[in-house]
Amino acid sequence: MKDINNIRPLCLSFWTPPLVRPQSILIGKMIPEWLSQGLNPVIITYDVCGDWSIDLPIYKFSPYKINKYLAKIFPIRLFLRYFYFKKLFWQAKKIIKKHNINIVFSFSNPQESNILGAMLKKKLGIKFISHFSDPWYDNPYKFFSGLAGKKVLAQEKFVIKNSDKVIFTNEAAKDLVMKKYPENWTEKTGVVPHCFDLKDYPEAKKEDSDKFIISYIGAFYKKRNPEPLLQALQKIINKRPDFIRKFKIELIGATNDYAGYNIKSIEDMAARYGLKGNVEVIPPVSYKESLKYMKLSDCLVVIDADMSGSPFLPSKVVDYAGSGNNILGITPKNSPTAQFIKDLGCKSFSYDQVDELAEYLQKLISGEINIEINREFLNKYSVQNTTVKLIKQFNEVLNNSN
Repeated sequence: MKDINNIRPLCLSFWTPPLVRPQSILIGKMIPEWLSQGLNPVIITYDVCGDWSIDLPIYKFSPYKINKYLAKIFPIRLFLRYFYFKKLFWQAKKIIKKHNINIVFSFSNPQESNILGAMLKKKLGIKFISHFSDPWYDNPYKFFSGLAGKKVLAQEKFVIKNSDKVIFTNEAAKDLVMKKYPENWTEKTGVVPHCFDLKDYPEAKKEDSDKFIISYIGAFYKKRNPEPLLQALQKIINKRPDFIRKFKIELIGATNDYAGYNIKSIEDMAARYGLKGNVEVIPPVSYKESLKYMKLSDCLVVIDADMSGSPFLPSKVVDYAGSGNNILGITPKNSPTAQFIKDLGCKSFSYDQVDELAEYLQKLISGEINIEINREFLNKYSVQNTTVKLIKQFNEVLNNSN
């Protein structure tokens, strides 16, 4: 086993703090813990992220951009993208030499980080670990066809072929992506889940209130919206009108104009179910502020799109769990989210279980159900333990002479 001081990583994370994006939030939890455990990475990121206040060498690249008119001319578009990656490669090569880097870890999204990492592996022979926080070609939220589909598939294959290790965040995502590749490629995969850091959660004391607080944090989309939750609550009110005064729904950061959910559309949806007075739409907040809302909630709701074989375990669900509060899932049966919530000691329901969801919510709101979180299971997702797992993967790759 190599000493941790012999691990000299270059981390390709193109979204980093202080920019607020899911990937930058995740890397913002991970890298400080790397430092705590003795790992001192060099970081490459986009120059649009701002200045991260962390005592590490950080190099910044500009994101790929192309004039909309030139983008319509296929040969020019192809050449400019090739030239962009060639420039990134030469800059990264200098950084690797300057810092005596011996392993590259690419943290996607965006997938440009994985492409650059695979190029460095192929041309320099340096050890390379790619990371897929979400599936790429097989992402059910996206549809690739024709030449665009062939291009994405070829790029994904290039990344996985040149990886010494491929990290996924859950087994379902790993199985979905790897099923189309040679069986022996699966041997170089690993699973390191999303994480939470208890130090990030602020002290938050719940106000004395007779209302049960149901919270959802994050944006809504066409395939992932609050309708199933509102349907279930309407069923309760139809049977027990007095319950209208017993709960409040907080939707934090739910507005998203480009996906069709502004404040008016959400309020109109709530009104259709007779719940307009129970729903408060709160504008997007900082990550730290979102953790405060999690701590103050009585029930945190996660909603996945209604798709069979879902490969997603959102990082938000792990953040929810770190708060120590109850989580309620609306997610397909046997999804990674459903399994996580079950193992945590909480409950989830599929889209065809609205009646069961209503019955459960009624008991939850009235205090008939008390949830006990499985702390032993939850601890597996602490940033301290996920970092130990990741460092183990680094060591396995560096110890492998192939």
